[in-house]
Amino acid sequence: MKKHLHSICLVSFVLFSTIVLAQQTDPNNGLKHWMTAEEATHRGRIGLSFVETDPPTGTIRNVEEFGPTESVLIRYPFGIPMSLIKEMAKDCKVVTIVASASQQTTVNSQYQTNGVNTANCTYLIAATDTYWTRDYGPWYVTYGNLQTGIIDFPYNRPRPNDDEIPKKVAAMQAIDWFGMNVIHTGGNYMTDGLHQASSTDLVWTENPSLTHDQIAQKVHDYLGITNYMVEPDPNGTYIDHIDCWGKFLAPDKILIRQVPPSHPQYSQIEATAAFYASQLSSYGTPYRVFRVNTPNNEPYTNSYILNNKVFIPYMGTANDAGALLAYQQAMPGYQISGYLGLPSAAWESTDAMHCRTHEMSDRGMLYIDHTPISGTVPAQAEFTVNADITAFSGQAIYNDSVWVIYKVNGNAFDTLSMTNTSENHWTASIPGQMEGSTIAYYIHAEDASGRNANHPYIGAPDPNIFQVAVSASPDVVVTPDSLLFLTVDDMLNGKTAHVRNFTQQPVILNYINDTGYTPFAWRVDPFVVTLPYSIASGDSLNLTVKIDIPVMRSELECDTLFVNTDGSSHLVWICVDPTLLSGLRENSSSSTFTIVYPNPVSTFTTFEYTVIQPSKVQLEILSIEGKVLTTLVNQLQLEGVKSIQWPGTTNEGQLLPAGLYFYRMKIGSAISSGKIAVVR
Repeated sequence: MKKHLHSICLVSFVLFSTIVLAQQTDPNNGLKHWMTAEEATHRGRIGLSFVETDPPTGTIRNVEEFGPTESVLIRYPFGIPMSLIKEMAKDCKVVTIVASASQQTTVNSQYQTNGVNTANCTYLIAATDTYWTRDYGPWYVTYGNLQTGIIDFPYNRPRPNDDEIPKKVAAMQAIDWFGMNVIHTGGNYMTDGLHQASSTDLVWTENPSLTHDQIAQKVHDYLGITNYMVEPDPNGTYIDHIDCWGKFLAPDKILIRQVPPSHPQYSQIEATAAFYASQLSSYGTPYRVFRVNTPNNEPYTNSYILNNKVFIPYMGTANDAGALLAYQQAMPGYQISGYLGLPSAAWESTDAMHCRTHEMSDRGMLYIDHTPISGTVPAQAEFTVNADITAFSGQAIYNDSVWVIYKVNGNAFDTLSMTNTSENHWTASIPGQMEGSTIAYYIHAEDASGRNANHPYIGAPDPNIFQVAVSASPDVVVTPDSLLFLTVDDMLNGKTAHVRNFTQQPVILNYINDTGYTPFAWRVDPFVVTLPYSIASGDSLNLTVKIDIPVMRSELECDTLFVNTDGSSHLVWICVDPTLLSGLRENSSSSTFTIVYPNPVSTFTTFEYTVIQPSKVQLEILSIEGKVLTTLVNQLQLEGVKSIQWPGTTNEGQLLPAGLYFYRMKIGSAISSGKIAVVR
């Protein structure tokens, strides 16, 4: 009896394997990426029963492919290799469309056998015609009050099962579905996520009942697109899909295929690249156009971006290495890898990885909307960075985890806290830098849902960059022009002013000893400067000031360094807390009890500090020159957590102008201090 059952199971297994093999041999049931001759006879059915809905309300933003992704949508039988599915499922959800519950069991078993993280795998049971989820899949928008919805369109193939998938995805995710009556396909549409999008003129051809303006209006009404760039297809192939030759990589980056001059489409492809190079991105800057070599019509632009990963279709030729390098240069910081296609579903020049995958937007994304400072900007006291940050999860944004992280001239990154000035608006100011400096920065935010986000998306490896202009009549620039020593660590480690000579002649670095006492020890690592010191034309000097000789003074000890240039002087104030000069070296900056929020200050800021035992407490606000402007606390206090608000005023109640100030907190013999910015 057991032997008989074994025979039945064996026969069943062989039969099932044959069925699966047949499915994988022809996963699309005889249908092609193009419209077959049989389908062409039913062209009139496309969109015939499509019901258009009202568009979404409020501000609409069409979510970009390179934005935060919750899941990737694929279909079984597969058009992509299992190794790719395994990599995607490591840290992202994979939604697989299957035809039935039994097929779901089969796929889940295959995933387990191949080491796919099934904890990140979910299923949508629905009938499909093909595996080209890109072409018929849902387009995501944010709108209204922190809402995410799906925009659907009549799929440009008479394939009714595929055409219904966006509705079923919307039902599965319990989000709103909107119908836009423009015949379209996902492979012929890309957006920057900031109200610009592009397609080939196939969208015009396939909607003869609509004028070009009417199509643009619908794309605006449903997708929030204000600039719809429609261009001829430079490839001259049957498919006319934009992903066969181009791809948005960021709001200001686009990748265009490149071919040798001998290629029959060379002129058309170069004209297309020149067109995008001539257009302004949503940042108001020209698109940065990157190229990838496709001499044999390799589908390298038909790649897939999944959060911080980029997957390239490899063809098994020497040109794959060049494609990898092109993406690495265009997208530094991303994890970039390549995958060969399936033997039963090989990559083609018009049909590869992008066509067979589709991102599903993170419905709870933490979104940073920011127009970067770019190009060359005039020198100024500070560079203001503004951003609108929205937590679509509905969770609180952590005030102490919203930062501008910047660096100057390739040095280490520094961090500035951003201030929430109104609703979702945040601001911070990068301190002014000397003329000719290059500033790189990115914005970081975190919220209570556990999400974090950067702008640009990848953060530090590919930050926003701008240059500080050199004035038409350059002189001498000293940055910063005030060195304020408030802790012993400051004295020992030193503070640095960068002096750069933009004149045509040498300039002399010297000092004025306003106090009448022996001046502090000026040290420039790695040697000691003998003053006066000559700075040659075009040269610069990092002047690191260290306090080596403590001097007992009753008031703030200040001295002045100056650079003499043909009758004018550029001053550097150097001020030291007299308590530190008396030799209280135990008062290092590690003895810090002060929390200041918000900083920068627009109306009020709160100082929060801890008194460990009854102590004399003094809290003062100082000007950048070291002058005490107001004393907030000056009394004996018992132990405990204390707080006090400061409205940005002097002792006399006068509002301080916008600018940089310092606070100094003394609790017993311990001192903490820091910068505080006032914005108006």
